[in-house]
Amino acid sequence: MFKGLIGTQIFLKNVNYNELQKHDYLKKKLAFAKEILGLEVLLIWPDDENKNLDLAIKICQELKIKTYLWYSILADNPFFRIRMEQAVETFNGLYGYGIYGKWNKLGQGEEEFLFLCPNNEEMTKKIINHFQNILKSTDVDGIFLDRIRFPSPANGLETIYTCFCPHCQTWFHHDYKEDLVDLKEKINYFFKELQLKDVEKLSNYPSLSNIFISSSIEKLFDFRKKSIYKITEKFAKLAKIRNKLVGLDLFPPSLSDLVGQDYSLLANICDWIKPMIYSHTMGPAGFPLELYSLIEALTKFNKRIKEVEFTNEISRIIGVRLPETIREIAMNGISETIIQLEVQKLNKLALPEKVKIYLGWEAVQVPGIVHINKSILKRYIDFTWSLNINGVILSWNLLQIPNENLKLVGELLLKR
Repeated sequence: MFKGLIGTQIFLKNVNYNELQKHDYLKKKLAFAKEILGLEVLLIWPDDENKNLDLAIKICQELKIKTYLWYSILADNPFFRIRMEQAVETFNGLYGYGIYGKWNKLGQGEEEFLFLCPNNEEMTKKIINHFQNILKSTDVDGIFLDRIRFPSPANGLETIYTCFCPHCQTWFHHDYKEDLVDLKEKINYFFKELQLKDVEKLSNYPSLSNIFISSSIEKLFDFRKKSIYKITEKFAKLAKIRNKLVGLDLFPPSLSDLVGQDYSLLANICDWIKPMIYSHTMGPAGFPLELYSLIEALTKFNKRIKEVEFTNEISRIIGVRLPETIREIAMNGISETIIQLEVQKLNKLALPEKVKIYLGWEAVQVPGIVHINKSILKRYIDFTWSLNINGVILSWNLLQIPNENLKLVGELLLKR
């Protein structure tokens, strides 16, 4: 029997309150998860008026399920709409989104993935104020912080090289006694070099970050990690003052450097981490989309490297054999063995023992984004059994997890 914690997430934004109440739908769904899984934790993305949030908390208290406020900081905050001109600024003057490798569905759904600069104190103070107010009025056991990063490859390759806004220029000069704008020329030069690389040069790189982060611009990426740590720490401290546990939603180790997330730094300010190891999601944070975007960006940008060549090099780097084309990656995802490999990378970081690792993998069915069937779930569970982890968070929206998936997880994970 699996001894670790089992949790899940629920997305209540734009969900009709009356529909949740109708025939006790939400209560029945949660009661089923409690019965089948022994569900211990629910991470709740709130609605605008907190009516759905309050209802979910009340039901969870009756069912003895701990609740966490699932709070998005730098993008898609339900209470703060980010305008394009407030988003991170790339080295070549773009805001929010890039061009190379940008996901064609970005901004078309409920979430825009338009990221606020973490150093924009005027705007982040507004979010902090709201966070404090909701903490005062909401009876949750903990806080789960999300979107604590810079844009990913899915936003376009150029957005990895952010941010160059006036706020970042000020703080960069404060931290390094250098002008941030001087790095623009170095990034432009690096992009020209990137255009001329051949597959033989790629074969020398041990990680994805080595390909896309040159030594000449390492300070930018060091600054980005510090910036993400600084803003996350502010929210974590406010939660701790109110005796709330703190969980963090982080990219998998193979991709985390590209979005400014440093596991070793962030582990100092939280109680647990959920690494998002999604091998079948064509959406931001999912391995299929992020790798798709990187491959599409580089092969459009660099005519010397063929798609299959770069795909083969990524297979070598991450340790999982990928399909040969990005079309196949989009359709079929990647091997679930990536879970085992990413957790091995986590273990090498030697994070503090007090910080729990709750593995995040998909159990949802979202048309056009992810479809998790019985065979995929079984492989996820097989790999979960083989790892020394503290728990699992079934991701990412209970309302889109079919009951048959919940039942299968219960049967295979708990009754093995």
